[in-house]
Amino acid sequence: MKEWMKRWLWSDWVMLCIRISWWITLVISLCILHERGLPIPLWAAMGLSFVPLFIPLWLQQYHLQWYLIAEIVLSGSFVIFLNLYGISNVWQYAPIVFVIGFLSSNPTYRWTAILSSGVIPFILGWVSKISWIDIIVDVILHYGIVFALGYAFQLAVLTHRQGQVIKEQNRILEQHVTQVEQMTLVEERNRLSKELHDTIGHTLTSLIMGMESLRQAATGDQTERIDALLRSARSGLEEVRTHLHQMSSSTLPASFTTSLQKLVSKFKDTTRIEVKYRTLGEEYAVPNPIKLTLYRCLQEALTNAARHGQATAIEVHLHFEANQLRLQIQDNGVGNEQLQPGFGLSTMKERLLELSGHLSVHSHRDEGTVVLCTVPRYEIVQSKIRLVIVDDQQLIVDSLSMILDNQEDLQVVGTAGNGKLAVELCEQVHPDVILMDVRMPEMDGIEALQVIKEKWPDLQVIVMSTFSDVEQAVTALQYGAVGYLLKSIQPKELIDTIRLIHAGGMSITQEIAEQVFEEMKQQRVQLKERGNIIWDNPYGLIKREFELLDLLHRGSRYKAIAASMNLSEGTIRNYISILYSKLGVNNRQDAVDKAKEEGLIS
Repeated sequence: MKEWMKRWLWSDWVMLCIRISWWITLVISLCILHERGLPIPLWAAMGLSFVPLFIPLWLQQYHLQWYLIAEIVLSGSFVIFLNLYGISNVWQYAPIVFVIGFLSSNPTYRWTAILSSGVIPFILGWVSKISWIDIIVDVILHYGIVFALGYAFQLAVLTHRQGQVIKEQNRILEQHVTQVEQMTLVEERNRLSKELHDTIGHTLTSLIMGMESLRQAATGDQTERIDALLRSARSGLEEVRTHLHQMSSSTLPASFTTSLQKLVSKFKDTTRIEVKYRTLGEEYAVPNPIKLTLYRCLQEALTNAARHGQATAIEVHLHFEANQLRLQIQDNGVGNEQLQPGFGLSTMKERLLELSGHLSVHSHRDEGTVVLCTVPRYEIVQSKIRLVIVDDQQLIVDSLSMILDNQEDLQVVGTAGNGKLAVELCEQVHPDVILMDVRMPEMDGIEALQVIKEKWPDLQVIVMSTFSDVEQAVTALQYGAVGYLLKSIQPKELIDTIRLIHAGGMSITQEIAEQVFEEMKQQRVQLKERGNIIWDNPYGLIKREFELLDLLHRGSRYKAIAASMNLSEGTIRNYISILYSKLGVNNRQDAVDKAKEEGLIS
């Protein structure tokens, strides 16, 4: 009951004071007029008076309708009892009728009005021996007015409360709109800087590399003209880089915790809601996209807690964990078990999914809401992805090297002009990912792929081709390639694909993906009909996919699989979709059954 009474408004305390005052008048009447003859001792009557005072109040915390019934029956019966012995008067019940009118809602006021201002007053007039006309014209009419006054007082309080809520929400919305405008400007500047980097920057880089190759074959005036063009292109590239640096400068402080602390402080000052902020774990560098996403998520969660949750206290915890960054926002608002994801929650979810993150919302009636935002940890400089580029066209090698080396998390550690040199280079530099052309002199990409996967099974190889070739893609995947891409791929898409594959994913150019899996399926059917197996792994599964099959067989959930493999849940879902496509199944159970049938798992 104590927790329930903490949520009372000033009007609830006024009603309590009216009930206590009413009880005091009854006690005084008992003390003064008990000589007129009570059927029970005074102390028993005094004890009985506590029943209509506390029982309805106790029931009110569970259900308002129970309170109304108890108030009418218990309080009305006690006043009728006192009127029978002339200790009270017919108007002693009026304060209770006012309280009942105030607490009656739209569905209940019909029967509460009839009972409290009609039936009980009629009985009071009858036991007090008042004439029928006076009971109807005087008593019932006046009790009806008292009930109407109580109900009108409730409407006035509700109107005032709604006005305050609207005023508070307007203030919060104004603050939210201002912050959204600032963050939208930052995000738009970052987006434009990335677009310029991926278009103009890469185009100028490719032009410079192309002119450098033409310069070697030029003579006389052609050399001077090419040199002038090169100087102009390099100057333009330098200007673009300068503008990119200026545009990508974030308005957020360098420290992520500082930026969130300032947001929380500003929110507290504006809304006067108590917000406690705490950082757990050792802070590490956070990339700008993650900073902006979690900053916006915190903005939205705080606004929702104030507007919809009616919270008076909020706790914000930022957890710096080994494999992920976790933001938790918990409030003490009204909560809602059937929470409908509106535009704000949907936007939060989409932002997090773009970073392979996850949004979780837990809300219960009268228990508040908990919002959890998690994003996998991205190491910026400390763990660069080591790349080797293998292609017999030097212009392509140089262009790819310059594009990929510009990324903070990518590093080209070597290049080779054919498959034989690529194998020798892998022994020296130990790369994480290889970008491999197919057609090359001495040893082509498919031959090199077989040798590399035999020597280094965990090394990830992406086969790149000028034209789509389904048969070539199928062969590459069967020999262990984890990607098949066209050289015409957009630079941004290539960069994202390299990151995905390094995280344990797989990628096949969309132009031929369905054809590749269909071809592999037909080959498996033909092999099964012949009753022989040409290679040990007819489904082209890689080592990680075998591990994934084993975890699915054990019944592990996606979240547990992601934790065990140190990958995000989004990457696991993507990886499982590719696994299902390779096996030709649609769900977990079919995949496990197929793997058992084919002897892929024991």
